[in-house]
Amino acid sequence: MQNKLFPTVTLSLPSSRPAAKSKAFRKNVRLLKPYQNFPKAIPFALRSLQGLSFLTGEEINAEELNALLDFAMELKAEKLTGQAHRHLEGRHLAMLFEKPSLRTRFSFTVGMNDLGGLAIDSESSNRKDEEPEDLVRVLAGFCNAVMLRTHEHATLERMAKMKAIPVINGLSDTHHPCQALADLLTIRERYGDCRGLTLTYIGDGNNVLHSLLLLAPLLGIHVRYACPERFKPDAMIVARATKRAFENDATIEDFTDPQLAAQGAHVLYTDVWTSMGFEEETEAREAIFKEYQINTALLEMAHPQCIIMHCLPMIRGKEITSEAVEHDRSVLFQQSENRLHAQKALLCAILCS
Repeated sequence: MQNKLFPTVTLSLPSSRPAAKSKAFRKNVRLLKPYQNFPKAIPFALRSLQGLSFLTGEEINAEELNALLDFAMELKAEKLTGQAHRHLEGRHLAMLFEKPSLRTRFSFTVGMNDLGGLAIDSESSNRKDEEPEDLVRVLAGFCNAVMLRTHEHATLERMAKMKAIPVINGLSDTHHPCQALADLLTIRERYGDCRGLTLTYIGDGNNVLHSLLLLAPLLGIHVRYACPERFKPDAMIVARATKRAFENDATIEDFTDPQLAAQGAHVLYTDVWTSMGFEEETEAREAIFKEYQINTALLEMAHPQCIIMHCLPMIRGKEITSEAVEHDRSVLFQQSENRLHAQKALLCAILCS
């Protein structure tokens, strides 16, 4: 006899999804149990993300990204007005940290709490070494998803390949897609329609830039980057991002001169010159990157309404001046708060049932 309270649900792949995307979608999607019903409170466009692993941002298309940002804005408004939205009652998120964390730890923990779920964290120093394939299968017995903040991106891929539970990239040496979601939410809040905007990234061609390249063009944002010759973003990622940009009427441009890259930009974005894991290069990098700084002089070359962004933490006086940080068009702390709201939308899309 059919259970009327928990009807059977079958997950089908949308036929409208492009063939190249469908393969990646099928690779990461988790089959639903019979009792899993997607709640009406979650936008219909996000139902295709149920059970998905989120590793680079390439797992989602333009429609899904727009729906995520719309939903994040709804959740943010509800939180600010004190409305409960406990969509993840009974859900558990495992959080594994192999790198230091402030924004990632707090945003995921508070987010799960806001949504009625529970986040459980584990530092690498407090657990024994295990193969990623074994570790994720162990966690699947306790939790509904795992967020990993790690060094090697391959660790995330090995976990996701097991299809035990959804895997979320909290940061790897190659990608930082959750940060990019928060960044795009911030830009959306400031500008509304993002199509035709220009985002200029100044500095190290690192994981943050990689994720912006892969996700920002889905909103029709043109991306420019100005990096020293030895510190350009990964060529293969740029090639994939360029293809996504072309499909969404956006462009990606490579500059060496930050002043040229800043001309008319609606967003100036930077990150630390030396990322975690490269501390031994700090002195050498400072000499190379000294011209790659966001300051008021560079801001004057940008669009009159240009906003200043940084994923944090920052080193004032290095990649960004204190004047730029405290400028009335700086949105650094709005960005950091939006990690919470963007990730709540992502968690709901992946875990709600």
